Amino acid sequence: MSGNKTQTIKTVPDGYTAVTPWIISSSTEKMIHFLTTVFDAQEVPNSRIKNEDGVIIHAVVKIDNAVMMLFDSRDGWGPTPTFLNLYVKDIDSAYQKALELGATSVTEITTLWFGEKVCRIIDPMGNLLWINQRVEEVDFTNPEEVRKRASSPEAISGIAYIQKSLDEAIRKQKSLL
Repeated sequence: MSGNKTQTIKTVPDGYTAVTPWIISSSTEKMIHFLTTVFDAQEVPNSRIKNEDGVIIHAVVKIDNAVMMLFDSRDGWGPTPTFLNLYVKDIDSAYQKALELGATSVTEITTLWFGEKVCRIIDPMGNLLWINQRVEEVDFTNPEEVRKRASSPEAISGIAYIQKSLDEAIRKQKSLL
């Protein structure tokens, strides 16, 4: 700053939120390709910075209105899996593209009582991603409607399935670490 001018510094930069995921992976290049192909992410121009060894030490992508930062892990680091929840317009397409790019299915697409279809995958870099598509507006202000929906046999079965599939995936992933 110069002179008597004062400048207000924003706590959160434009386009970011107060909480921003930071993905550390064995290949930021591959992770960006995965995100752009499956989730229509856009790499922020001029955000990719490499060190003298060619390792990506910073990159930024945007998915819809969300920003994610990424960088390459270093030799000798253990796995650094990230758990993310992503909302999409077409869960069937995103799930299929993810599998085609080498993701592992954790939870197949399941419609849940609260108006969302969900699935889970482990991407090729080991991150566990929840993929959601909103399919219905549910009135959570009506306790009777919520109770009725949440206690139906389909709701109970759906929740049991997604809990079991997640538990199995995390236990399996833990044994690989």
